[in-house]
Amino acid sequence: MTLLIKNGKVWAEGDLRDLSVLIDDNGVISGLLDTQIEVSEFGGNVVDAESSLVLPGGIDIHAHIQDGAETFYSGTCAAARGGITTVLDMPPFKTTTNRKQCVARKEWAENECVIDFGLTGGIVIDEDDLVKMNEVSEYGAGQFKVFMLSNPPVGLLWEAVKTAARTGMRLTVHMEEPALLGKVNWDDPLGFPKANPPVAENVATAQMLEMARAAGAPIHVCHVSSARTAELIDIYRAWGTDVSAETTPHYLLLDEEEFYTQGDRVVATPALRTKKDNEALWQALRDGVIDVIISDHFLGALPDLSKPRPAPRDAEPGIAGLELSLPLLYSRGVKNGKISLKRFVDVTSTAPADLLGIGGVKGRIAVGADADLVIFNPEKTWQAHDFGSDSRVSTLPYENWGLEGYVEATLVRGRMVWDGKEIVVDRGWGRYVPVERSHG
Repeated sequence: MTLLIKNGKVWAEGDLRDLSVLIDDNGVISGLLDTQIEVSEFGGNVVDAESSLVLPGGIDIHAHIQDGAETFYSGTCAAARGGITTVLDMPPFKTTTNRKQCVARKEWAENECVIDFGLTGGIVIDEDDLVKMNEVSEYGAGQFKVFMLSNPPVGLLWEAVKTAARTGMRLTVHMEEPALLGKVNWDDPLGFPKANPPVAENVATAQMLEMARAAGAPIHVCHVSSARTAELIDIYRAWGTDVSAETTPHYLLLDEEEFYTQGDRVVATPALRTKKDNEALWQALRDGVIDVIISDHFLGALPDLSKPRPAPRDAEPGIAGLELSLPLLYSRGVKNGKISLKRFVDVTSTAPADLLGIGGVKGRIAVGADADLVIFNPEKTWQAHDFGSDSRVSTLPYENWGLEGYVEATLVRGRMVWDGKEIVVDRGWGRYVPVERSHG
């Protein structure tokens, strides 16, 4: 049925406006009404968004939602609770390196996901993974990935860059040079960040951006953690390199001192850096050097909460942050004056949609776009606790944090998926969002 969202402050054309959002029975925005329509004149369903903001749904272009202990269903439920309406699946090795694999993963996801999703090609760890990347591109994968910690030879990295230039598919890279990583001294609370120093990220970034510049390839820097990496991105972009970049809330909000108190919950690659790096990344986010916020959601194992937390040496690297990435960025970013609301919308929704080439249907509240919306209460204060079944908050370093700003509802193509208390659609509501591009 048609749906009307009324009484909210709607983010449209770069500002908050007093509008009603009219959604047709195909889940597409059919009208933005300047005057508040009388409910008695409307024959469809009505959602009252009084005292709330109506924002475009979040788009997370880097989340491991069917990997480790996470699943398409529970992972996309977590995303919906956090105001994310489209997620780009980051697959395990040897999963989406040809069309047949992409079809199988897409069909699996369509049966399980509660929000919309896209595919990432790869992950490239040997030459065989590149042979059919044209097929992956033609199937609509938004990007393909190289994982440098798997120690690919330089020749393979160069072939991946040239593949990106040829197909137009953006090459997204986990930038760390394995030769510069050390053995962790687990008797030292700071042993993990010391063994995973920022120079490994910096050197890898410089190498890959130089290759991309030479080949004319689109390239994306995953989860930027250090100030120097952001500086390199800025330099190479000024030289004309088609480079984009992402970071996560944990590289903005947490530093290496967390290892003294939360070691098992903050083991991630790259490692947490210093407070100075945190501040530099906030600046890079404000200035547009970093384009998007992602979660890099990963759950290595389902925790047994009846047992003591594991030692850091036993923790699998990864932070399962889908539920909290947008609320954290709003509460600790917008509310603290580190970024504007406009920049918040840009980095969580509009920019990732444009980066993927799906900005015509996602990432904006506009007539003709999918009605992917978040009804967000900017004043509600709450503590970060589990959201119920399948929630991952109890594994996160943000548990018990006080936050300001709450996702009251998440709508995907006009259908309410999260009502502020529970997931209210069956698995399988999500659909595949392919990227359309010309192919070389």
